[in-house]
Amino acid sequence: MIDLLISVLSLIGAFVFAGIWNPFKVDNMWLMALCFIVAVLVLYVVLGALFIGLAFLISRTVKMNKEYDKHSRFYGVFFSLLLEFCVYIMGARTQVKGMEKIPTDKKFLFVSNHISIYDTFIQVAALRKFPIAFISKPENFNIPIGHRFMIRNRYMALDRQDVRSGAKITKKASEMIASGDTNVGVYPEGTRNRTEETLIDFKPGCFKIAVWAKSPIVVSVVHNSNKIRPNGPFRPTKVVLEILDVIEYEDFKHLSTIEIGEMVREKMLAALEK
Repeated sequence: MIDLLISVLSLIGAFVFAGIWNPFKVDNMWLMALCFIVAVLVLYVVLGALFIGLAFLISRTVKMNKEYDKHSRFYGVFFSLLLEFCVYIMGARTQVKGMEKIPTDKKFLFVSNHISIYDTFIQVAALRKFPIAFISKPENFNIPIGHRFMIRNRYMALDRQDVRSGAKITKKASEMIASGDTNVGVYPEGTRNRTEETLIDFKPGCFKIAVWAKSPIVVSVVHNSNKIRPNGPFRPTKVVLEILDVIEYEDFKHLSTIEIGEMVREKMLAALEK
């Protein structure tokens, strides 16, 4: 959305500059075309920089020492626009499949495979209508500008080496869902998959969130996001976010977290290995 708006404004501005005003009185058609292209690029960079500047100013309104207990639609939508812009300028073009499967009448646990640092960017941007507070590693809370939006949108830092931290975050996440405040996102693999395996071993403890919250589990996979960084901004990367299934609480309430993990894993493998 924001990338489209900036693109349209850049085209309009360039048309006015190079076409109507023509301040340099250029008569050569090819030179006019070159001026138009340069104007588009310059305006896109300027407008993009202004948007990042606005994001910085808004982020400064977040109180770093406060634990927020309610989701903010304003900060949630703005953060999704910021992430959407970031992946767009990196060349990602996202297609979403199965969006209609996501429940609109209840909060849920969102799970996905994890193959790129851009996965969360893509998912938050694509699922703007469904605010998701992700569980993330502490290092991600050092990201400039972004870490303030993460705090305001109730993202949770999980220290994998601290058992008490894991239990505390699981409880907090389940309460966030059960209260109807926001959805929660987690990567069952526990970390980014840098191997040649389709999926690495799951950490089944994360499914306690859905068990304790008595919430559905929205199962998804992301395809090709690991190509974004190698391709860079100059080679577009088609990324597909696929919503596979929604597992209702009634379908797993009698299962162990290991069994739930196996069910989810089978669905993901089937989609990733097609």
